[in-house]
Amino acid sequence: MIPAIQSNYNMNFTSGLNKNLLARGLVFDTRNFETKLAQKCNIDADFKGNKPVGFAFAKVCEIFNILQNRLGKTLFSLPCPRVRAYDKSDLVIENKTNGFCIPETRSVLKNELPFETGSLFQEKENSLENWDYTIETDFKSGKRSSGHFLADTLHELMHSVYINHIYKKYGYNGNCPYTRAKYPRKESSTGGLNIIQVLQNKTFTSGENVIIREILGEYAAKPHNQYHEVFAETFSKIICASLSPKDALPQKNPMELLAALPKEFLGILHKILNI
Repeated sequence: MIPAIQSNYNMNFTSGLNKNLLARGLVFDTRNFETKLAQKCNIDADFKGNKPVGFAFAKVCEIFNILQNRLGKTLFSLPCPRVRAYDKSDLVIENKTNGFCIPETRSVLKNELPFETGSLFQEKENSLENWDYTIETDFKSGKRSSGHFLADTLHELMHSVYINHIYKKYGYNGNCPYTRAKYPRKESSTGGLNIIQVLQNKTFTSGENVIIREILGEYAAKPHNQYHEVFAETFSKIICASLSPKDALPQKNPMELLAALPKEFLGILHKILNI
């Protein structure tokens, strides 16, 4: 049975969330979804019973599956080996955002083994409504490219996609045996980990940042890790813009929406994809 909605927030949703999706989120079975991810996608997930984070990731997986079937692009794959919902008190690393993806195997959470390269982490959310409100507020204030309630989840997954892109192209030259087996080192390459480390401090020009800020918002124009951020925010933007307001599933081709962006911005994206 779908529960009745009782809310302290304005129910006049404008950015993807609606009463039907909200009701589905309230009864979402995180444990069942974790089992499906393990069996069908080889992803180790633990949402700690947090329905908003689990439901959002489930929707994004559904979106990627549809896009991959329709478009046949490996871009819409699920390269993240592990996914966790967390409380900030559980972190053993400093992190100021409510979600992140790690580019190298490392310890992240207390009482857990190190997490593999490309693993995703999302802070627990009180409700889909609160999450939607926060994202939409950032969007309206010009900080991000989309106010859709799935924007955060898509953004972090696209970080994993970009890391996967770099390691597939250059191979992995770090110490993690899991990642070495997944991304064999290319003899002629300096190594993907070196590339990722260089990109952490590689920025765009002031002129390019004017364009980035106009298309993607303020966050993507900040200097740290900018190549990663612009890539993730670009694809979060176009995927969110492709979704139906009824069921948050693709009704447009996001690659056509990408091609319609200004050529000056596409030139910036070309740099990011051809590092």
